[in-house]
Amino acid sequence: MKANVIFHSVCGNTYIMAKMIHEKLNGHGIDSSLFRVQDENIDKIAGMFEVAREHLDEIKAVPVASAKDALDCDYIFMGCPTYFGNVSGQMKLYMDSLCDFWVDAKLYGTKLISFTTCGTPEGGGDFCLGAINTFAHHMGMIPMPVPSNLIPGKSLPAYGLMHYTGDMSDLRPCEDAEKAISAIVEMVAGGRI
Repeated sequence: MKANVIFHSVCGNTYIMAKMIHEKLNGHGIDSSLFRVQDENIDKIAGMFEVAREHLDEIKAVPVASAKDALDCDYIFMGCPTYFGNVSGQMKLYMDSLCDFWVDAKLYGTKLISFTTCGTPEGGGDFCLGAINTFAHHMGMIPMPVPSNLIPGKSLPAYGLMHYTGDMSDLRPCEDAEKAISAIVEMVAGGRI
């Protein structure tokens, strides 16, 4: 089984989630690769926000995803920050780079699990996850929903994994995010999704 984790992150929260996913996949013996999307402005943004500098070097050390990195895998975990209820512009550019695969349905049947970070529960994260899943449908991929009982006693969106970062993006993914990631990866490893 092969899984690629493709993310965009500026302040580091989505990167932390992507790294957790990647490490948990590898821990279950799943061949996993970690990629970031191209971001020409990452240094500029990091200069404006102290929190963005914490993981800047780590993020920049991750290989940049090419369109071909979406091929030849069974699963794609795709995530980015929520910007105004949508995917980041950088993730949208990456999604658009896959348009040639649409014609020949090269991604047909690939399972996709979406994840995002957003400031607050009212920050439009569901819309961002929905945009990633809509993209997956159009590409012939199969978006995987998050079951309502993934973490007992916790309410999670059905559309994907989400972490709330706070207004200044300084609330890092915590134990609940790690539990959700562990549970979804266990479902993948067990062939349940």
